[in-house]
Amino acid sequence: MNLRTLLSLLLLLSMQIFAQNYPEVPLSDVNYVPADSLLKYGALNTEPKPATVGDTVVVTGVVMNSPYFNANPDDGEMLSAGAPAFYLQDLNEPEWGGVLTRFPGSTVPEAFTILDSGLVIKATGVVVEYFTTTELDIIKFEPSDVINQVKRPEPVLLTLDSLFEKGTANPNYLAEKWEGVYVEFRDLQTSDPGIVGSGTFKVFDENNTSMVIYNKGLYIRNGFQPPSAGTSVTSIRGYIETRTGGQYGWFMLNPVYPNDIVYGESAPNISNVLRDKGVVGFNEGVTVSARVVDEDATAPIKSVKLNYSANDAEFVEVDMTLTDAVDSIWSASIPAYNDSTLVKYYISAVDSNNFSSTSPSNISNSYFYIVLDRMLTIKDIQFSPFGSGYSGFNNYEVSVSGIVTADTTDIQGDGSNIGPQVYLQDITAPWSGIQIFGVEADNVRRGDKLTVSGIVNESFGVTRIGTLDQGVAISPNGTGLQLPLPYKISTKDIGATANGLLPAESYEGVLVTIENVSVIDANADGIVDGPDEGSGGSRNFGEILVADTSNVPMRLEVQDGTHDYHNFWDTSLESTGIRIRTGDTFESITGILFYSFSNYKLVPRKNDDFFGHTQVTSVDENNGLPEVYSLSQNYPNPFNPSTKIEYTIPKLTKNNSSQVELKIYDLLGREIKTLVNKIQSPGSYEINFNANNLATGIYFYTLKAGDFYQTKKMMLIK
Repeated sequence: MNLRTLLSLLLLLSMQIFAQNYPEVPLSDVNYVPADSLLKYGALNTEPKPATVGDTVVVTGVVMNSPYFNANPDDGEMLSAGAPAFYLQDLNEPEWGGVLTRFPGSTVPEAFTILDSGLVIKATGVVVEYFTTTELDIIKFEPSDVINQVKRPEPVLLTLDSLFEKGTANPNYLAEKWEGVYVEFRDLQTSDPGIVGSGTFKVFDENNTSMVIYNKGLYIRNGFQPPSAGTSVTSIRGYIETRTGGQYGWFMLNPVYPNDIVYGESAPNISNVLRDKGVVGFNEGVTVSARVVDEDATAPIKSVKLNYSANDAEFVEVDMTLTDAVDSIWSASIPAYNDSTLVKYYISAVDSNNFSSTSPSNISNSYFYIVLDRMLTIKDIQFSPFGSGYSGFNNYEVSVSGIVTADTTDIQGDGSNIGPQVYLQDITAPWSGIQIFGVEADNVRRGDKLTVSGIVNESFGVTRIGTLDQGVAISPNGTGLQLPLPYKISTKDIGATANGLLPAESYEGVLVTIENVSVIDANADGIVDGPDEGSGGSRNFGEILVADTSNVPMRLEVQDGTHDYHNFWDTSLESTGIRIRTGDTFESITGILFYSFSNYKLVPRKNDDFFGHTQVTSVDENNGLPEVYSLSQNYPNPFNPSTKIEYTIPKLTKNNSSQVELKIYDLLGREIKTLVNKIQSPGSYEINFNANNLATGIYFYTLKAGDFYQTKKMMLIK
């Protein structure tokens, strides 16, 4: 073969490579998931990935919104999506026909920057799953990919009951078909302004079915004032997003344009509720002010009242006076009270159309303060008895003393979403620990005694002293002091408690310990153990479900501390550190109770926070796979206090895995402990069962896996 022929062949080959053709599929194929799969994964509080995730495909659809305000990059992006983005929808079939479409490349093609609603395009991209939302990441876009222009499709008219169970916020998992689709809801009312971030709120219908209005649209996220609770909504349009966990509610709606929300008559808007002093002393009265306006300018404000109560007595109602007509500021006073009096208060307003509102919108979460005739303590600052999670000193400056229980060498964060953390505590008790934030806090060390000053604020559900703009100021008072002893809690105190609720909130920031711990699920966010898949239903964020003898699980966060323990959240950890597996036990685990991403969780600091670790053993799952299910007799038997239970999972199922449950029961058939509740791959497994807290007697252990079900008896003799 001569050189010219060789070069020609290489050129032809390179042309074929760069002219690679990707399959052209309808948009409905990108998103589609079978109903049985949605129901199965929904029961596990997650979602399956569409079969197309990871594929590069070509789709045709109509652009539903411009990637940029006014179709002009200089005016900024329209969506908060990590890259310029828009919603793409099938021209004719909306079910399964919508997808969030992004251009994540470093150089955005000019043809992409001028896209606007109504343009029909042919897009080539990779299907990805971000949390539980399917997206299309465009890999190339050229002017020739714009193939037509049409009127943007009208929204699909839905009711809240089509997304959620009637009268609840429980999701209808089969409504996944509306993800990414342009939809509209009518005749609703609003509640919970700011529920999951700036501009967000909830809507509900006459059946009290509710949904979160989210802020992916930057019009909503940046400066939009959510409507006051009780405002009527004639119509609201946007795009469905799926987000499981916390207060997101599974299905959320993302309005994009200002006219996507059409209000009916609005209730008075109450904001900027302030008292004239942060720390209220003995025999000091308090003046409370608020801004109250009629947003739609259809009905003047008729009355504004300050409602206050001392030590849970009936609320006293006081008329507020318009003290600043320019800024619509109303004011009234609360009289002086004795030391330690708990005073709670809220604002109510009515307009001339008799529409009313309150601030806070849920008056059971009233503003409050405690009258103090002594020095401030950490408990005073952290105390939040009404379920909001907010301190009575929120946005006020305070000064308090304590000992550092965790520093930046203890809790360095996950390197991504969670940064280093520092905690201060004064005694061993609920409410006694708090996060301190700012540059000055970075260099303090565990055991330092400090007096700190700063502004109290709530950052993503965590109360702290010090803000981004004004970090905490520190005065050192000693080093190397003994820490307050960890406060013993039960996993049932935490469980899956929502933010702000008791008793979990009382332990936020406190050094706590849990005892007789079993690992219920080594990966709290995925259906299988192992490295984070990056998308879909099997994520791994380094969080583990553990339970004590209450058998109520709570989360253990192992990414943030500086220790060797992990749950194999990344492939780099395969042969390093100490892997925690489902079925492992600990005599105790100590750490700081933290709140993030809609969950309270225990964050151990260093290796000595883990005590008495007993590991479960899973033998080689690749060689000599079992051919049948089996459950062996425990050994030793009788036992005291520990015994081993072995079982096998064969390679029988289509996906080579089984949902496995291994549970312990007493002689009366009462469930004592769950040792395994997890999807497991084929292999032979050995679980260590510690019955240290059980009485002498006969117990039963039951294995349920696939169609296999078997029970065996064992005897504990102490």
